[in-house]
Amino acid sequence: MTAFKTRSIEARLIDEVNSLVAQEKLDALKKLIAEMRPADVADLIEHLAAKERVAIFQLLEPEGAGDVLVEIEPPVQERILKDLDNKAISDIVAELDSDDAADLVGDLPAARAKEVIDSVDDHVSEELEKLLPFPDDTAGGLMALEFVAVKADVTVGDAIKTVREEGREVENLYYIWVTDDFQRLVGVISLKDLVLEPEDRKVSDIMNPDVISVGVDTDQEEVANIVRRYDLVNVPVVDENSLLVGRITHDDIIDVIEEEIDEDMSLMAGVIDQEVTEESTIKISRARLPWLVAALFGGVFAAVVINQFEASIEAMISLSFFFPVVMAMGGNTGTQAATVVVRGLATGDIGLVNIGKRLWMELRVALINGVICGGILGVIVGFWVGDYRLGLIVNTALFLIIVLSGLIGAAVPLILKRFNVDPALAAGPFVTTSNDILSLLIYLGLTTLFLRVTV
Repeated sequence: MTAFKTRSIEARLIDEVNSLVAQEKLDALKKLIAEMRPADVADLIEHLAAKERVAIFQLLEPEGAGDVLVEIEPPVQERILKDLDNKAISDIVAELDSDDAADLVGDLPAARAKEVIDSVDDHVSEELEKLLPFPDDTAGGLMALEFVAVKADVTVGDAIKTVREEGREVENLYYIWVTDDFQRLVGVISLKDLVLEPEDRKVSDIMNPDVISVGVDTDQEEVANIVRRYDLVNVPVVDENSLLVGRITHDDIIDVIEEEIDEDMSLMAGVIDQEVTEESTIKISRARLPWLVAALFGGVFAAVVINQFEASIEAMISLSFFFPVVMAMGGNTGTQAATVVVRGLATGDIGLVNIGKRLWMELRVALINGVICGGILGVIVGFWVGDYRLGLIVNTALFLIIVLSGLIGAAVPLILKRFNVDPALAAGPFVTTSNDILSLLIYLGLTTLFLRVTV
């Protein structure tokens, strides 16, 4: 058994690899890589230049190369695949589990993917052709075709024999799915229950008929929520006729959770489709620019709002001193509420069935925060300008800004979710910019009204 070492990716390790490649000490490099786990090798490769990446891949056997390649982030993986010929890719695909092979081939250009599919063995190409039509973000796109299933009317002894014959090709084998004569999913048995029962018992007598499954078209986020809610290790996948067609393992679910978190964080920050490991400045710019342009126009609109109250600002220039305060309070309040709701929707802790309860909670929080923050700013303004009546107006303005911003921040993600739009969109520049404009309208509107009345 090989004893792998977990190596943290430090500068000295990168320097060591670069030195071995430069000196062409391939045996030493191969020994170094052999002592590392695939995930650690993948992490190392992501920190290397193209020449060193290719040097490492040339030292790996197809199986080892496949285990490493599936752990590498997409932008780096894409560049490595460009440097590999079709023969090398075909050898790697043949060693991978069906789901990983489909992901790899699916990321290739269409013409090259077809060449790879045509060059692998028939059973591998059949698996690829079954999986590739499914979108990546569905259960069908996540599932693997390797699983063990037995008929409900067989004995425990026969089921154990099936596990011994077919289980070698199935990684992370914890459950045996039970089907009827038409391959429809009817139950599940854990390996523990299977080996503890007498061999002459029927599988139908010991199986759990209350099996949780997902359809091939189920969104990956819903699959992750189901696995989390019911503490599942594996989840079977069925087609529209309830026929068992695959399974999704916990490692794929972990990847989904990470992907969904990355997606939400990117949307909240106004960064669309940018991978952390992306090295192309054009792609990074293209990912960030849309929200920056949207925020730019939002800022221009805010300037238009300020311009409409020019006379009020000229009459009392000290009003402009507090623009950053009211805009920051509105933006922060909205972002806080939106972030909590987005997170709750993502984890399933907040649902569309309790929208009223959630909004009432956010309203109460906003009322408390509005009273406290508005009171503090009102006292400061009253002391600053020497007019506590104006301080009271500013107090009222900030109170309304915090209350409305909190409600908007909580409501927008829920509304987007209702219309099947990713609610993380609400927690980024959308809420911040809209609340900036709302804050200016309320602040300048009330103070202008005060000035007109007092004058």
